[in-house]
Formats: sequence, C-alpha cells, structure tokens
Amino acid sequence: MEPRNVSVDGTDGLAKLEADLARDFERLNHPPADWVPPRVGSDGRRMTDVLIVGGGMCGLAAAFALRRLGISNLRHVDRSPEGREGPWRTYARMEVLRSPKHLTGPVLGLPGLTFRAWWEARGNDWEGLGRIPRTVWMDYLDWYRRVTGARIENGVGVVALEPGARHEPAAGRGSGPGPGAGTGTAGVRVRLRNADGKGSLHARRVVLATGREGQAAPRVPRPLAPFVGGPVLHSSQDIDFAALRSRRVVVIGLAASAFDNAATALGAGAAEVVLVGRAPALPRLNKMKQTVYPGFTHGFPDLPDAEKLRLLDHVVRFRIAPPRDSVLRIASSPKARLMLGTEILGATGHGDALRLETTKGALVADRVILGTGFAFDLGAPRELAALSPEILRWRDRVPEAKGEWGESPYLAPDFSFSPRAGSDIVGLERLHCFTHASQLSLGNLANDIPAVSEGAERLARGIAASLYVEDREHHWERLREYAEPELFGDEWPGLDTWWPPVSR
Repeated sequence: MEPRNVSVDGTDGLAKLEADLARDFERLNHPPADWVPPRVGSDGRRMTDVLIVGGGMCGLAAAFALRRLGISNLRHVDRSPEGREGPWRTYARMEVLRSPKHLTGPVLGLPGLTFRAWWEARGNDWEGLGRIPRTVWMDYLDWYRRVTGARIENGVGVVALEPGARHEPAAGRGSGPGPGAGTGTAGVRVRLRNADGKGSLHARRVVLATGREGQAAPRVPRPLAPFVGGPVLHSSQDIDFAALRSRRVVVIGLAASAFDNAATALGAGAAEVVLVGRAPALPRLNKMKQTVYPGFTHGFPDLPDAEKLRLLDHVVRFRIAPPRDSVLRIASSPKARLMLGTEILGATGHGDALRLETTKGALVADRVILGTGFAFDLGAPRELAALSPEILRWRDRVPEAKGEWGESPYLAPDFSFSPRAGSDIVGLERLHCFTHASQLSLGNLANDIPAVSEGAERLARGIAASLYVEDREHHWERLREYAEPELFGDEWPGLDTWWPPVSR
C-alpha cells in the first residue's frame, strides 16, 4: 500500500519544524543541567549513569525521557547496523501499522515530535493518509533519533550483565538504612562486543529495551523443533522470500505475523500457501484495543496481582484477531487456504521438502514459516542467561500464574527485576526490563505505540528517584554547603542583622 500525497522533498518544511522544536526545547529548558554526581567504577573509570540496550522505539523514548530529567551521562547501544534497529525494516512484514495514525507514540507530550508534525512538514496530506506504512514509520523514527539527540553506538552487543558479586549475609549486621542501603553493589559490569572485539563498562543502571523478543524465545511446536534453521523458519528470522517462488509454503499460526508472512510469500510467487491453526475458528476481535485509554495505562500497574492476571488472561484466552489489512492481503488469492482446528502431530523429511502429519491429514511443504510469536524466557538472551535462575517470576508470587504467564518477570514499579527468595545475588534492581516482558506487571507501557511515552516517563522517573536516594549523602552535603544569597546586605540601609551575617 503506497501512502498518498507523499512529498518528494520536504526539506524546507522539515527545517522549519526542527527550528520550532529547537525553540520548544529551549523554552522547556531541555536538557536541564545534569544533577547526578560522577562515580568511579572498579575499573577506575567514570561510571555510566544509565546504559540503554536497544535503539528501537522504546530505547529512543527511554533515552529522551532520561535526558528530559537531567540524566545525560548515558550510553546507548544496539547490535544492529544503523537503520535496522527494531522490527520495522527487518522481520515486520505488514504493509501498514496496526496502531491508528492518531496515536502519538514516543513524543512525551511534545506536538512537534509527533509523526503527524513530521508527515505534514514534508508536505504530505494528513487527512489523505490511511494507516501509516511500516517503512515510513521507521523513516520517522530515524528522524526522531536525530532531533532528540540520541547517540546510539550501532554494532555493539551486550554479552553479559554482572550486577553484583555473590556474598554471604554478614552476622550481626545492623538494620539501620544508611546511605545507599538495599542498593547492592555500586554498579553493573557490562561486557560488550563490537566489530573490534570485546570491551566492558560499568553502569549504575541498565535499561533493557530489546524489543518483543528481548526476554523471550521463538515459540516452536515440538514436532518441528528438529527442523528449525533448515526447512522450518521462524517469522523473526531473515527469510529469503525470493527463494520461495513456485514453492509450497506452510505457515503455522493465525496471528498477525502468520498472515503477514503468508502474504509476503504469495507476493514473492509461492505456488501455494497454507495457514495452519489450532483454533477451530478465525478470531474476529482484538480485546487489547479496548485497553488503550489513560485509565488503563496509569491504573493497571496499581491493580492487585490477581486482577492483572485475570484481565490479561481474558484477552489472551479470547484470542487476538489478525488485522483486517493482513487478512485481506491473502483472502482473495486462489493460492491461499486455511486449515483451522488443526494440530501438527509429526514431521519427517520428504526429499528436499518436509512432510507434516496433522489431525486433518498430511501436508508436504518446501518451507514452513512459524508465525507463532514468542514465549517468555528470561534465559533466552545471552546477557541474562546466567542471571535468569535468580530473577523473581510471577509464578513465584502468584500461584495462579500458569504456563507462559508464570514465566513473566515480576517487576517493580520502575520496571526493575527483583531476586527470588533465598537468592544471594545483589543488584538485580539495577536492571530495568523495558520490553514486552513487563506487560503482566505494568501493562502495555513498553511493547506498543499507544503508551510508550507514559512508559518511558515512568521508567525515567523511577531511575531518577533511585539515583537521588542512592546519592542522598552527596545531595545533603550540597544542601548544607549552599550559600548563594538572595539578599546582599545593602537592600535596607543601616540594617546589620542578617542571617547568615554579611561579611563587610
């Protein structure tokens, strides 16, 4: 689907918009002075106050929100090349966004940062635009990155996170709070890898903005697991669709990604595409859309655990319909068909193809694409693999949280991890999970366009508060030493009783 009335060259309009934004930033005193005192890590270098891992939409919003609060000693890394952060130019294969165009996304309340402002500044017609084309949204995020001053180090991945040394509780330790009590070690050692090799840094806080798959693993039906990487591919992988021309393709799943990948295969000239789903009928509703309003955004994190679980479990059990645009892309094709109420029972090699045994007979496929999404798995990302057994999960606190819900991390209000009971690891609260894995704890604040601004602001406020509390002795001393006078002693002639006394 092509956007209507796309400007060939919006240079003049964008220049004016960016000048207006610069004035808005100035009026808002953005960025404010950095108030966080420098700290030195165990390597003798100044510590990074916050490391942000992930340069997609959530990472960009988090970085901007932190700078808005005067936290500027940041580092921001993404393992992907510039322009390939997030799903929009990689494995997202829808033509247009599912979110309506009026949702403002990562703008933190600034009208000049909205997609609409950017779109119109380039000379385009807002009313003539239907839904936002996927790649155009990424063009907007590229611009957002530039104008908000994000300094992303691309091609840099995180290998491991070491938030603190293990220790034995000290006998007879006092119970008084003291400076920095309960904060564990002074920081997190972060092991990095880039094109030049390995490195490390020490950060006081780490924000994991690593996307929907950040603390998850591809969901793979057991009979197909031995063939993944061969004839079976997950929708999040790079797929050579040109190689599917004149081939038989089976897509597993009935969600959005299944339909989008089926449509892409048909567009590449596949001989046939069969969508196989366990559900006996194609769902028609997306109940998650009913949660896009301020009451839910701000109130969900304060609900009792049982009510959070009941609400989101209801949405999932009711199933989420694929978008209408995605279904229409393939519904009229004579090469596409649905197999509903169908389970995959087994799979065997069949020459260069794969023979699938199902509850409705056998299928032969040259390629199988899994549009099955992701399952929460804290041990899947290598940077969390060693820490995963120590992280508190929902099943540890709420026995009713079964299956994948039970594997969700049980997060604090600032998106930070907590240790399991009996764990002797310290410093997990320095790691903030700003991804889809936060959904059960905090709602849809870090996984979609509608509430990402509110999520980034909650995250930044939480980090700002924790840094202040941790440095409270420093701030107390600054307050005690503060001596900038409002009155200079010459305002009232003859008066010599001032406090503090005036030096003559």
